[in-house]
Amino acid sequence: MSMMGELKFFLGLQIKQIDKDIFIHQQKYTRELLLNFGMNDCKPMPTPWIRL
Repeated sequence: MSMMGELKFFLGLQIKQIDKDIFIHQQKYTRELLLNFGMNDCKPMPTPWIRL
């Protein structure tokens, strides 16, 4: 097995590494979904977050 560079995309998930942190998101999928439903120009709204 060899290292082929930084992992950026895996099984439909986008992976971003900053320092020692790893973030996994589906921004590309979400943008495509909004485009398919004609909502790509919609206004984003914050999502409520419950602090534990």
